[in-house]
Amino acid sequence: MDKPPYLKPVIVAAPKIRNIYWCDFWHDALLPEMWKTRPVLVISYRNLLNGPCTVVPISTDPQEGRSAAWAYPLPIELEKGRASWVVCNHLYTVSPSRFSQIRGTVPRLAEEHFNAILTKILAWLPTLPAV
Repeated sequence: MDKPPYLKPVIVAAPKIRNIYWCDFWHDALLPEMWKTRPVLVISYRNLLNGPCTVVPISTDPQEGRSAAWAYPLPIELEKGRASWVVCNHLYTVSPSRFSQIRGTVPRLAEEHFNAILTKILAWLPTLPAV
């Protein structure tokens, strides 16, 4: 099997924790996977331009039903007039080559909101049983 291609990143600095980028997700996704180009929040730290980066996607679709428990309303507006939600139960590891800036900037989420998102992510992840 051939290796996937390496693409040089469009961004010029390594992604930082709490930064928000557009991410060009794969086009052969299967539902409920995320697809198309959408914003993501970087949750990993010590990232490099040529290494893996862990993110959670951001959606403008209202998160309803079972998804609502794992959604966090984004406190900043990425698209004028549209509310967005961080989808905390969809963790992805992607290449920074998939990232681009949002309207020429790299928004950074405030620490208090980031910590609330991490709390939701950690609540969604399984825990080891008590011994």
